[in-house]
Amino acid sequence: MEKDSNVGGKTSNTYTGYLGCLLRKCVFATLSVGPIPNHLAFIMDGNRRYAKKHNLKEGAGHNAGFSALMSLLQYCYELGVQYVTVYAFSIDNFKRRPEEVESLMDLMQEKIYKLIEEVSIVDRYGIRICFIGNLKLLKDSVREAAERAMKATAKNSKSVLSVCVAYTSTDEITHAVQESCREKVDAIEQADSYNKEEECMQPSVFSLCTLAGAWVLAFGLGSSEFSARPLVF
Repeated sequence: MEKDSNVGGKTSNTYTGYLGCLLRKCVFATLSVGPIPNHLAFIMDGNRRYAKKHNLKEGAGHNAGFSALMSLLQYCYELGVQYVTVYAFSIDNFKRRPEEVESLMDLMQEKIYKLIEEVSIVDRYGIRICFIGNLKLLKDSVREAAERAMKATAKNSKSVLSVCVAYTSTDEITHAVQESCREKVDAIEQADSYNKEEECMQPSVFSLCTLAGAWVLAFGLGSSEFSARPLVF
């Protein structure tokens, strides 16, 4: 009897899943009639509060947040949203307890590898993953996982998932100013180098003109026939 009950429960769950999937497709088909945004962004916030409210262990809230994110991503790409940005971990988050930061880094590494599994949502919807932020601040193994994910999905072109990590507006502004100054310095150095080359060329041109003039005088080509013609070099 217990075995029959388990089979019945599984069958019921399967039917419920199919019904939910069918209902979602109907809703999405209706929504698709209107304008669909090209880009959506999500801030991963409130995971700890969620865990505390539901009396879950530390870290369980972040796992629940990742599961919710996967569902949201699936819905977005089913609807035809091409670009999704996730604000996952800011530089300010490094100020948390070292044990919590370490736990979050391990969780991030695990979820990155899960994203690039062959049967994951990334393969299903042709998603290219981009990690944005100061990746040098990440744990080495996490940074390597992020780089591997970007490399593995580089050829995907249907949609883009941008994951913001180790970021703050202040850090972004600082890097933007530094990059702008670096480009300006490079341009100035390139211009100086060009000017120096031009200065080096000027004596050679002058010498050429002088030799040409001497040649004309030496061979007696200063007649009216030739003097009426300007020398062009």
